[in-house]
Amino acid sequence: MVPFKFFQQLPKDLGDPQPHAIRNMTHWRPPILKPSARKITYRLFDIQIFRNALEQQNTLAVKEKVLWSGDLQVSANSVTVDPREALAAAKSRAHGQGPGNRITCQSNFVVGLGEGRATRELDVNRWPNLYNSVMLGKLGIRLYVNRVELT
Repeated sequence: MVPFKFFQQLPKDLGDPQPHAIRNMTHWRPPILKPSARKITYRLFDIQIFRNALEQQNTLAVKEKVLWSGDLQVSANSVTVDPREALAAAKSRAHGQGPGNRITCQSNFVVGLGEGRATRELDVNRWPNLYNSVMLGKLGIRLYVNRVELT
């Protein structure tokens, strides 16, 4: 649930993009949600525009690259090690003993123009008039996250 003032400010912070699609969507829960609400979609091909808009709002920080150890997020500072320590860790892993905080995968946002028809866009979907009794709306962000498994 997002305040209505955010919906008024967000298109300005995104640089007044043209809406990609405007649709009336129907919902199954009329006591809470309106039976029909307008959905506005903005399509962006540059993540820098979206990052700048979020920095002006002071609501969320965008992490474009995240490292994981299993299902736990690992900070980038713990990745930097001394080459001698890395060699010792590689030897211990070869003998079946290894640290539990080894990086297993990396997630990256992929936004931009691809080659030919292959594009990776960032969609900002907003429903400004979704709820009946309050001046709140719904905001959705759709983008592609590339996940690289490290073995």
